[in-house]
Amino acid sequence: MAKKVVEKVPSWISRILLPEIRTIVKEEVSSQIKALDAKISALDEKIEDRTKALDSKLEERTKSLEAKILALDSKIEEKTKALDMKIEERTKALEKEIMALRNEMNEKAKSLEDKILSLRNEMNARFDSIEKRLPLIERLVLLEARMEKIEKHIGIH
Repeated sequence: MAKKVVEKVPSWISRILLPEIRTIVKEEVSSQIKALDAKISALDEKIEDRTKALDSKLEERTKSLEAKILALDSKIEEKTKALDMKIEERTKALEKEIMALRNEMNEKAKSLEDKILSLRNEMNARFDSIEKRLPLIERLVLLEARMEKIEKHIGIH
């Protein structure tokens, strides 16, 4: 831009006035830059202060949340251990109950086997007794049949 101005202005003016104008512009720009730098620094300080406050709040909240999470973790762990212990106790109680029922069932099965064996022996004894008496019964039936014949023959009936 300075070259365009130089081309339009006569040479004696450019040699005398332009350096002066440049100096004035530089001073004005530098004072404006200083003012802007001061404003930016003030804004940076405000931002930094607010950031520090937010960081501190965020850190407090983070610590609070971490403490709460740790407390929840320990509560969960306690509850889990308590549940595990209850489950283990209940499992042991059920295993004992199952064993008692198995023993009772085995005793009843043994008792039933003994009864079945006793009844089988009694049944076999009765069959043996009937088999031994069968010839006597057959003779008795034959004798009764003869007696009836004789009675009919004699006319008693």
